[in-house]
Amino acid sequence: MIRTAIETREMNEVMSRLHRLFDIRITFFDVQEDEQRDFHIKPMSPFCRALRKQKSMDQKCKTCDRENLAEAKQLRDVHIYHCHAGLIEGIVPLYDRRNLYLGAIVFGQLRDPDTKANEDWSGAQKKHRLSLSPCPMEKARDIGHLLKLVSESMIDRELIRRQSNPWVATLDSYIEQHLHEKITTDDLARQIDKSESFITHHFPLEFGSTPRQHILKRRMEEAKLMLENGTSVQETAERLGFYDAFHFSKTFKRFWNKPPSTVGSN
Repeated sequence: MIRTAIETREMNEVMSRLHRLFDIRITFFDVQEDEQRDFHIKPMSPFCRALRKQKSMDQKCKTCDRENLAEAKQLRDVHIYHCHAGLIEGIVPLYDRRNLYLGAIVFGQLRDPDTKANEDWSGAQKKHRLSLSPCPMEKARDIGHLLKLVSESMIDRELIRRQSNPWVATLDSYIEQHLHEKITTDDLARQIDKSESFITHHFPLEFGSTPRQHILKRRMEEAKLMLENGTSVQETAERLGFYDAFHFSKTFKRFWNKPPSTVGSN
């Protein structure tokens, strides 16, 4: 089972400061879409606690969470929305440098000052709703994008990361050191003393794509970086092991949707 490794103490400090700063409930959902309860976070609001005591409403809450989490993962960006009860919620999906999903920072239980309470709610429910922190949609978007910047820093510092098998690091290092060569499934299998079928099945689970797709992506990212730093198209093609500049240019254009001659000083 794929899991997310979290440096709890550092994450605790970050999330605690954020919820105090914005007076919002902020939490983390892992790769398995389970809410992590190890952090010191603002408690669930009385309004939401009352709703979730009702079985039908609790199911609506869970469905709403699941559907909007899926939408955020598809967007791969900050997702701000109204939940089924009309509250403002936000989701920041997290991805590492290999574009593997790490989980999501989720915040909300905020009252939209531009919406009214449901007429069918009881007096107590309306009172609980009014006690929620008011937050216009525009402010929620600002909070979401700030959380995205903070989360990117946490990922760079590996406060949040995929809890990978040891062989993943071995293959990652091998691929980085041999981008200029042809790398086969058999080459990868021999590096970790496994079968080709093992690589075919397990590589996509850990890297998010097939070996061929991942190696091409890394070559194209490296090529773009080299071109931006002033390396010529010809030299870039040679250093990354392409047959010739024409073959490289064709591959680069198909991947980046622009020719390599338009990148950097070329």
